[in-house]
Amino acid sequence: MKNHEWVNGRLLQTNKQWSHLKQRQKEWIAEIIKEEHAAYVEEFRKLPIKSGKQVVIDRVYDRIEQRKIWIPYGEARKNINKRIDRLNRKAQRSDEAQTEQSDNSDNE
Repeated sequence: MKNHEWVNGRLLQTNKQWSHLKQRQKEWIAEIIKEEHAAYVEEFRKLPIKSGKQVVIDRVYDRIEQRKIWIPYGEARKNINKRIDRLNRKAQRSDEAQTEQSDNSDNE
């Protein structure tokens, strides 16, 4: 049991990976990431980059812990960071598309 520890009466796997989570846990976390990303953008009126990402990651990880889903912080941070980057790219593309549409309507 070199990869397991007893913490608060629970046996936890210390080297657990993202792929070891159940599908519904991954889906729930993805929804929470979207919610926290949207809340950050609404609160600060900008996309979470650098320190903003860390704020979103910490909020999401707190909610994961409240739900009592065990995953090491580093593993969660890595995957949450990927999702945030994906959401940022998606938001930038939609902003660019809206800008192009407004430019085209102005020219007509």
